[in-house]
Amino acid sequence: MKIRTAVTELKGVRVAVAFPPPAWVTPGMGDALLARLQPYFPALPVMLAAVRKHGVRTHAAFQAHALVDGTDLGALDTVEIDLDLPPVAPDAAPPF
Repeated sequence: MKIRTAVTELKGVRVAVAFPPPAWVTPGMGDALLARLQPYFPALPVMLAAVRKHGVRTHAAFQAHALVDGTDLGALDTVEIDLDLPPVAPDAAPPF
């Protein structure tokens, strides 16, 4: 499964945003997708977003709607990741 993602800062919080089909931005299916996405963004909170004509629908393990309120997520530069491939290992060792 391929999915568009972006890393951005919303109201001072750096987050990873994934843009799956709108049917996946719900509890249940969305929770499974969040669990699959987390290894690709180990140090960031991850949220799902479906940009619609009259707003944005979000799902996350935190209050994502409060972060995206008034933000144009459709204008973010995205990168497509393939969830069927393992995440790329970091180049540098952790600082601890």
